[in-house]
Amino acid sequence: MADFTRLHSRTSEPAEADALLAAAGGRFAFASEPDGGFSFAVDQAVDPSFSIGQFSIGGEWEASGDFDDIVIVNVTRGSYLWDIDGKRGVAPGSPFLIRPGHDFTCFAEDADIVDIFLPPAMLQDVARTTYGDEDLTVVFDGPETTSPRHAAYMMTAATVAAEYVQSGTFRHPLVRASLFHTLSMAALQCFPLNGDPRERPLSPAGQRETYRAAVRFIEDHASLPITVTDIAGAVGATIAQLNSSFRSHGGTGARAHLQTVRLSAARTDLLVSDPVTTDLTDLAARWGFPDADRFTRRYREQYGEAPAATLAR
Repeated sequence: MADFTRLHSRTSEPAEADALLAAAGGRFAFASEPDGGFSFAVDQAVDPSFSIGQFSIGGEWEASGDFDDIVIVNVTRGSYLWDIDGKRGVAPGSPFLIRPGHDFTCFAEDADIVDIFLPPAMLQDVARTTYGDEDLTVVFDGPETTSPRHAAYMMTAATVAAEYVQSGTFRHPLVRASLFHTLSMAALQCFPLNGDPRERPLSPAGQRETYRAAVRFIEDHASLPITVTDIAGAVGATIAQLNSSFRSHGGTGARAHLQTVRLSAARTDLLVSDPVTTDLTDLAARWGFPDADRFTRRYREQYGEAPAATLAR
């Protein structure tokens, strides 16, 4: 994945808010009473594959329009009512989809929002690999999650994504690649799809060959921003087939194996790094571990000592 950009803007004019959303591929019209206390602030991290926008919009306001991307809207604070093609919902705590070509209107007051922007073509590529269907077209049946459990999972994923942006770990390509995969899979799993994609099981011989090919691919490409989707695509398997092959022959999932290989690479870096100038948090993120505490736990489980102990040798 190429470098990302970070956009910070704020305004108290609805028309200027329209222009700021246009930069994110949206065609929106904000409206607020002159004395409604309207304010609009955006902090958006943009990667070529996806973006994460954090919005804080004050006062009483309404908006209508649509985006080029599939947008998962996660309202974390405030009053927020939405209407999509005549279907209505209340957003705080309940993520919903804005899909290209669907009429969207909202009425809100003092709202904080995390938006996940997923280009339809990119999401479709993930879905085709996931379900092993090169002709699959991603069409969501509706704007709401399939259950409260899925709503909670999507909110957690969006919150973590926003934290990665705020902490600065989003700047690392391996972190962004992993996050794109996580958010894409969350969208496919949490919102109802048109049709019923089914996956084909592999034979024992097919599982063995898939496992061996995937291990080779991981070892050759672990330093690059690859994800489970990339691994599955490289060996011609669905994600379910890939993970089944790893559980049968490696005792773990493909993502866990990728992390183990990257832990080994991080250990190699620690052994040759200067203890005085090395930032452990930055080194962990560089190898795809945005949470330094989790990296330390995984590292200790794998090597029986903390990363700081290895670095101090």
